[in-house]
Amino acid sequence: MLNKIKANFSNLPKYLLKLCKKYSNRLILGQNRSIFKGSGVEFVDIREYIEGDDPRYIDWNVSARMNGLFVRNFQEEREIPIYAVIDLDSSMFFGTKSKLKIDLLQELVAIFINLSQSLHERFGAIISFKQELAFFKPYKNLSQIFKILNFLNNISQDFKKNKEKYMGARSNIVNLLKVANQYIKRTATILIFSSLIDIPSEDLFDKYLRALKKIKNNEVYVFKISDKSEIYLPEVGNITFKDPMTNAIKSFEIDSNISREFQKRSQEKLQKLRKICQKNSVKLFEFFTDDNLESKIFDFLRKKNMA
Repeated sequence: MLNKIKANFSNLPKYLLKLCKKYSNRLILGQNRSIFKGSGVEFVDIREYIEGDDPRYIDWNVSARMNGLFVRNFQEEREIPIYAVIDLDSSMFFGTKSKLKIDLLQELVAIFINLSQSLHERFGAIISFKQELAFFKPYKNLSQIFKILNFLNNISQDFKKNKEKYMGARSNIVNLLKVANQYIKRTATILIFSSLIDIPSEDLFDKYLRALKKIKNNEVYVFKISDKSEIYLPEVGNITFKDPMTNAIKSFEIDSNISREFQKRSQEKLQKLRKICQKNSVKLFEFFTDDNLESKIFDFLRKKNMA
């Protein structure tokens, strides 16, 4: 478990607090229903089987004891909590444009906190870094929800003071999804944030993503946090790389062929991820550090209901 950091909301950058309030009227437009498609159900009681009932809901243990068919009775939940499932690896502390990837991550989390507040839904998080986990139960209360932002902001600020501490952290996305399956007991909307650069096992990523979406009937979205330089290299010239996972430093002479090959491999890797998500009916959105965040959020809201 990651060490708990005492919440001090006065340390949160003002722009993050503003993002928590900025999008309410502009994005929700007065709607009182969820922007997500969640269809949560809650167990109520056991009743006798009626012809036409879904046989999947037959409780065979009770039926055997009572010598007749009985089904589990459910009712629709009024609220479906939202969870941010956040995979922090070393690449999150990288950025060549206007901000680091972790800055972009904080902005996105702040916006979704705002959406949860506008819709009167609870917001929680599971955050992973260096194989350690931090859990934040879903709340409606902003002072509780702000602990998530405060936690991320403290990590971001600490990175600026002690960069070496944040090198060598590989993705924990597979274990994170496994834990999410165990931790989130009831139907929820799940927002997965990750660089998705260093997935230990695509098969396990597929397995646990499928469990979250298809087996548990959650609404799941994947947000890939990226920087353009992770895809596009300069056409020509010398370039020096420092691998955030190993700290190894190498210099290369770049020409147009190398640049195109690098871009091709990056796109092929992304396409594999898209296929895994598509197979599991999960939508994947890629956000870059130099994106117009407002237009991308509107784009997300438009596309999320597309088949």
